[in-house]
Amino acid sequence: MFMNLKRAKLISWGMTICFLCIHILMFNVFLQCGVLPMARFNIFSISFYVFTLFVVYKEWLPFFAVSVFLEVVAHMILSVILTGWNSGFQVTLIGMCILAFYAEYTGRSLKVKYIRMLPLCILAMLLYLGSYVYLHYHPAPYTLPAKAEFILSIIWGILVFTIGLFVLQLLVLVANSSEEKLAYQLSHDKLTGLPNRYYLTDMLEIIKKEKDEYWLAISDIDNFKKINDTDGHNCGDYVLKTIGEMLAKEAILCCRWGGEEFIYIGKIRDTKGSPNVFLEEIRKEIENFPFEYENKKFSVTMTFGLSTFTSDENINEVIRDADDKLYIGKHNGKNQVISTKDIFGLGTQSYQDSLTRVKNKLAYEKMQESLNLDIQNHTAQFGIVIVTLQNTESINKDFGLEKRNSYIVGACKLICGIFVNSQVFRTEENIFVVVLTNRDYYDRQELFLTLQNKYREATESQDRAPWYKYQASCGMSVYTTEDTDVSEVFKRAEKH
Repeated sequence: MFMNLKRAKLISWGMTICFLCIHILMFNVFLQCGVLPMARFNIFSISFYVFTLFVVYKEWLPFFAVSVFLEVVAHMILSVILTGWNSGFQVTLIGMCILAFYAEYTGRSLKVKYIRMLPLCILAMLLYLGSYVYLHYHPAPYTLPAKAEFILSIIWGILVFTIGLFVLQLLVLVANSSEEKLAYQLSHDKLTGLPNRYYLTDMLEIIKKEKDEYWLAISDIDNFKKINDTDGHNCGDYVLKTIGEMLAKEAILCCRWGGEEFIYIGKIRDTKGSPNVFLEEIRKEIENFPFEYENKKFSVTMTFGLSTFTSDENINEVIRDADDKLYIGKHNGKNQVISTKDIFGLGTQSYQDSLTRVKNKLAYEKMQESLNLDIQNHTAQFGIVIVTLQNTESINKDFGLEKRNSYIVGACKLICGIFVNSQVFRTEENIFVVVLTNRDYYDRQELFLTLQNKYREATESQDRAPWYKYQASCGMSVYTTEDTDVSEVFKRAEKH
């Protein structure tokens, strides 16, 4: 916060001393010019500001603000009425109105009791105009020497401009500080302190404009749900924060993607050794780190999916590719870094559907095995969305095989474009299964509604060709602790 109590007290003390000096000066001016009523009033003002030093010390800031404002208004109006408009005392009321709003801002910032200053400023405006009207009909009983009026006009001008410039500069600093703080909060994760996916989105837009080779890795904490369920969410937060601090130490940009997922992105030529070596060092550091929470020691591991790309490639496809490799690593032992060369070693090409390029039925069966193991270990957290395409046979009959394939591929892309953080499987010719994990699991209701709306829009569109009017029935269900097998979740999703 830009304003604090200590700073507010220092500013208040400074203002009090300035006003005290001004009133000592005014006492001498009025005394020398023979304006005895105002000389006596300044004796009161000098005593008042001496007392005000004590008021600021006791932190009675609301009383300080109102009493100083009323003292200045009373002094300036009486000075104008007694010495005339040319003395310029009335100008200071403008500066006091500016200070009044500064005082209200201070009270609001410190979240202490404050007085709304707008009514007082309106009163000052009325007195300013009223004194002018009064002098029009009742000439001032005293007249200051021309030299004194000249000097006072310069003093009041300096004073008002100083107050105005001070408050306006303060406003700029406050606005800038608030914008920087808001921008940081919007672009950084509160728990880990790492940049978030919104920050990464902006960085990816910058990367698109650069011609270079990059790498991107998605990492996921292994068995994180078990940590939450066994030791509580506070322990889970401790793990996330600790890993976040470890990842933030590296020179390569790391963002929290959501949940227990993190994303690294960097230029290949700026990465020491290679991306594989860099990530492997981080993986080992996390694996060997002595995690301890409430006197309980435990170990944590992470799995990484690595993809390389150039700035002109589709970044969504790059993220999906890295996520696919993360999936392979999670379901082939975890605690490893998976890159393109590793995929061939694992023999995963048979897991891809030849038409849509998403995973096939064999991959889904392997996913079922992994999820059933998670259910047995009480670490499962997933949902299932089933999308059954309609009219595939009629498209094939009326327009041919090529249009039928376009229909299936287009409908699949629509699914993949919505569930970007989950695995998509084509288990039958016209059936797709989405296993909801990570951020998609938490946003499942919103994403499922989006899916239904997209298919409805495509079906009802009058501008699309028939093989682009995707029509499908959709169902969704999530795993509960009462389920003993993935098939139970699948069957519930089929019924919806």
